[in-house]
Formats: sequence, C-alpha cells, structure tokens
Amino acid sequence: SAVCSFGFSYDEVIPCMTQRDPNTDSFPLYELRPDGTAYAHLLELREDKIKNFLSTANFAGVVDHIPIRYEDLVWDDDYTDDALYLTLPFPGIAGLLEKIRDQTKLVPDITAGWILDEDLVFRAEQLGVGITKLDPYFVQWMEDNIDWDVEELVGYSL
Repeated sequence: SAVCSFGFSYDEVIPCMTQRDPNTDSFPLYELRPDGTAYAHLLELREDKIKNFLSTANFAGVVDHIPIRYEDLVWDDDYTDDALYLTLPFPGIAGLLEKIRDQTKLVPDITAGWILDEDLVFRAEQLGVGITKLDPYFVQWMEDNIDWDVEELVGYSL
C-alpha cells in the first residue's frame, strides 16, 4: 500500500502525497473514514475519535479505563464554580492521581514531591480564556451538528 505523508496510507488521508516536506512544512491533512470517504465536518471525526478512544477499554491487557477531560486537569485556584461538572474528585494532576488510587487501590508516594506539583509542571493551561461572545451562527451550527450522546460518553452535556 502507498505511504503518504506522516506514514498514512492512501485511503486514510487526503492529499496523500504533497510536494511539501512533512518534517518542515505546515499543511493540512484530512483524515478519512475507515471506508475511505470524507467526513462531512470535524465533529463527525471527533465522534469517531471518541468512540475509538473509549474502545481501548476492551483491549487485551487493559484493566481499567479513566477518560479525563482536559478542563478537569486545569488547576484554577477558584474552581468551586465548576466543581459540579468535574469528572475528577478535584482538578489537576492530584485529582487524576486520586481517581487512579480510588480505582486501583494503589497509593502514590507523596514524598516523591512531584505529586504536589509545586513547580507547576503538571498544571494544564486554560484554553479559550477571554472568549465571552461566540458568533451566534457558529453556536447554532454546533447545536445542529454535535452528537450529545457521544459527548456524554466523555463527560460533556448540555
């Protein structure tokens, strides 16, 4: 089978081959459905990515599966407003470790130091800060095209 940019095969991305150097140039590659057809829009690709990610729970050797939303890794000093929506006991890497501990009964070594994240190494940056007004046409398009049943599988809801 033909090898395209970044090692994809011809039925996985378009364009398959390009004159640009994939190691130095920035250019779009559009991932295709498993049957080789194009997705109608990015949200359809997201749906398949979510379903594929969740299917890894059934892979051989996987004992447990903990899907985490990026927002739950963001450590906000005043997270109480969003506490009802967290999928972790509390935000940040410490919340993730707590969830892992609860599900595996393995206890992290607090004396390791990095768990407390005093150097902010594991603090995820907030995305979209300052976005207060979205284009109403974009909001409507999202509402018309997003599959909330799939989004709920990873902790998002209306």
